[in-house]
Amino acid sequence: MTAPTTAPAGPTGTGRRLGTRRWLIRRLTVLLMTTVLACGAFLTAYYGVSRGAAEVPGRTVPAMGYVDATSTALRESLDAAKTALRSPGAKTVAAAEGAGEEYRAKINAAFGSLQKATATTVADNGRSILDTTAGQVSSYDYLIEQAARSQADEKLRDAYLQYAESTLKRDRNGVLARLGTVQDRQAGVLRAQTSPGWLVKLAWAAALALWAALAWLLVDTQVFLRRRFRRRFNGPLAGATLLVTALVPVLLPAALRLQDDLGWARTAARGSDAASGPEAVRDHMAAAQWLTTAPAGILLAGIVVAALVVIGLQPRIEEYRFARIPQNPGRRIRSFETATVLLALWLVLLSTVGTGDTVRPEHRGRISVLASWTDTEETRFRKVLDAYAAKYHVNVDYQGTTAIREVLLSRLNAGNPPDIAILPSLGEVGTYVGSNTPPRELTPVLKDALGRYGPLWAPRFGGKVYAVAVKADLKSIVWYDPARSPGPRALAARGGGEWCAGMGGDATSGWPGTDWIEDILLQQSGTEAYGKWARGELPWTEGAVPKAWETFGGIFTKEPAAAALQHDWGQKLLASERCALQHQASFARDDRYTERAAFTSTREVLPGIALGPAASEVSADFATLFAKKGERAGAAEDLMRFLTTEEAQEVWAQVPDEDRRKKITTNPGRPFFVTRGAPRPDPGAERVNAAVSRTLGGPQPKCLDASDAMPLRMRFAFQHGVLDYLSDPGPEKQREVLAYLEGVRKELKGPSGAASPRVCE
Repeated sequence: MTAPTTAPAGPTGTGRRLGTRRWLIRRLTVLLMTTVLACGAFLTAYYGVSRGAAEVPGRTVPAMGYVDATSTALRESLDAAKTALRSPGAKTVAAAEGAGEEYRAKINAAFGSLQKATATTVADNGRSILDTTAGQVSSYDYLIEQAARSQADEKLRDAYLQYAESTLKRDRNGVLARLGTVQDRQAGVLRAQTSPGWLVKLAWAAALALWAALAWLLVDTQVFLRRRFRRRFNGPLAGATLLVTALVPVLLPAALRLQDDLGWARTAARGSDAASGPEAVRDHMAAAQWLTTAPAGILLAGIVVAALVVIGLQPRIEEYRFARIPQNPGRRIRSFETATVLLALWLVLLSTVGTGDTVRPEHRGRISVLASWTDTEETRFRKVLDAYAAKYHVNVDYQGTTAIREVLLSRLNAGNPPDIAILPSLGEVGTYVGSNTPPRELTPVLKDALGRYGPLWAPRFGGKVYAVAVKADLKSIVWYDPARSPGPRALAARGGGEWCAGMGGDATSGWPGTDWIEDILLQQSGTEAYGKWARGELPWTEGAVPKAWETFGGIFTKEPAAAALQHDWGQKLLASERCALQHQASFARDDRYTERAAFTSTREVLPGIALGPAASEVSADFATLFAKKGERAGAAEDLMRFLTTEEAQEVWAQVPDEDRRKKITTNPGRPFFVTRGAPRPDPGAERVNAAVSRTLGGPQPKCLDASDAMPLRMRFAFQHGVLDYLSDPGPEKQREVLAYLEGVRKELKGPSGAASPRVCE
């Protein structure tokens, strides 16, 4: 057999043929593998830049625009309400139009933008935060409308406007603060979508290196073929070389153009003028959309290059098809393994860069909790949730707001209820028990754990338990500074100016005044009358109730009443020189209270009210379970059980880490528990906390907050009645307010039955 006419010059022995054929096969393999790796690296690198080209203008920037529009509309609505209600002739306008047409237009725009923001948000936990915000906006709107209804009384009107502004602008937990949190998280997503991460940069470096290697291999193969086969050039390989050479000059400018456009979009998304809004970003990015088709071109180019390499080399390999090549299965297997490993590494790199560099958090085993605790109370409760998460490997999304009723209703209506809601009143629990979206009965969930609760703390509605008290607080007490003289009784005798009283509290503004009246009525008339009143069985216009209001009015005369309307409930006794006494529950404690303050019962400070047997008013936060089925429900049930355990209570009662580092041994915000065997504070280390705990666990009869046990409409009417009365305290205003409250009671009064839970022990 003679050698082909195209065989290279020189010896034509078997060794020469074997070496050439083996070299060609190896070079073909290397070229194909390098082509695959280079194209894969280019696909990965280009995707790292282009992945946000559709998402940024199509969702992320619009979502941020909706949040900005909501914030702007709310600020403008507050200005519009103030202008309308304080302008000349405002009384006539308010009577006809509430807070005015401009306010209504702005608040409607805010609700519309907020709904769109909730539907499109890209923030982690963004929907839960925005659902909470929607409830707070409803609370804000309610307060503005209350201000409009109170237009005839400037003091009351201005008090409601102040409470509304506080709801909107409060640090950390106000409406605007929550919107800011969502916006910051969305900005983080936008940064990730528009800024190449280190993996993308690494992919570009790898792609350029592989591109250079592939170009060199193609040129070197051409040189070898020209020398060995005496041909000027190989057409297919020349075409592959040209295609590879053109790849970077095309891809790199396109990627840089996309990156520049994305950077512009990121800057424009946080701009304040209309020229840099979502529409402008969408229009600007539309011109670059064709650049996102480059990945398909990269794939096509890789296929063409591979095909040209095979077409260019296969005929040369075929020229040596009759050569006797020694078989070496081990070498073939090792070559196959090497190729497989390299391809697997490329796939891993592609997957990592394609998904790991993109912020798309997807949580498994996540449940949501809604409660009224904010600020330091929230910080301490989060420690309990962290302990649960570490034990059960479930993430918890916690939302805390004082407008819990509005938030929970908003989330229930939106079909996104929290898995667990911790409600601050029995009345709210009862409202949801009788609704279309009731919480679950807890007996099958808690089982034997319910035996650790007394009847006051695991109330029964129609014989069933839907809520348990996870923490409690002591009311019927007065705080004072024992270092000051005279004592609390002498200070109280000076009049209402000595009291640190504030009525502000978002949609529930007025509740500190209801606490005053409840405590007075309990001490004057006893637990039986108190329980009947709470259940709606006593009239507001005669007997024990007017008597309690008269005592309240004797303390809060004109000037103290005006001061109480102007202040928020959270003002502190030891932070003010203008007042020396505070009628507030044990949750008023902070580190200065546990170091300096003392408390005593209200009847000791106001002996004139001590007409009935001694009793204490208390409050509790009741946990309810809304999760219905599936994995989330199981995780929520675990959390419900965990909250009733001594393990959770110990975590909750611990001194915070930052305080421990300062060698502080007391926990000023320590919660109090009502289950048998619950941890108690050390009297030596925690003087005030131990005193509160002893009183809560003592033999003196205890009654839950009466307004908390009332139907929600009655409770809100009571709170508004307190504010209305304080705007002009006196007998005439009292008669007017009590007549209004009696009318509400009669409208709500139905046949009394066994379904009502107990209010007093």
